[in-house]
Amino acid sequence: MFWADHGYNLGEHGQWMKQTLFEPAARVPLMIGGAGVEARGQGCLRTTEHIDIYPTVAELCGLQRPTYLHGRSLMPLLKNPNARWDHPAVTQVHPPAAPQVRGYSIRTERYRYTFWNEGAKGEEMYDYAKDPRELHNLASDTSIAPLKQTLRARLESITAARGRSSKT
Repeated sequence: MFWADHGYNLGEHGQWMKQTLFEPAARVPLMIGGAGVEARGQGCLRTTEHIDIYPTVAELCGLQRPTYLHGRSLMPLLKNPNARWDHPAVTQVHPPAAPQVRGYSIRTERYRYTFWNEGAKGEEMYDYAKDPRELHNLASDTSIAPLKQTLRARLESITAARGRSSKT
């Protein structure tokens, strides 16, 4: 297995740092190979998280997995990189220049939705099929309000299950 720390903005969006919720800073490389990997030599475009690594290693090694873990095994994707997979990635930041501001983001295969301080400091939404460089914030587009609400509800549900209170 190979994985790394998250990326770094190198001028994108006027940022020169890691503590953002834009794709260049949130995305990480992950490569898995060896025994138990049936889809050898194939890439996978599914969205995963670092918290999925331990459950995957545990399953590969035949170990019991504690029930309190939030991640899920990537074994279905190691068998078939195109397997059905509807598990978004969640990212959070507390920018050093504004530690009182907290940003949470949900990334599906097509969209990223972000809110800052529960939306009080702003929202962002990007459609990667149409805007892979995150140049057009769709958060105020009323035509996609139901989709935005669905993503927000899912983000709130996931982060609450992982220990984020609604007051942070």
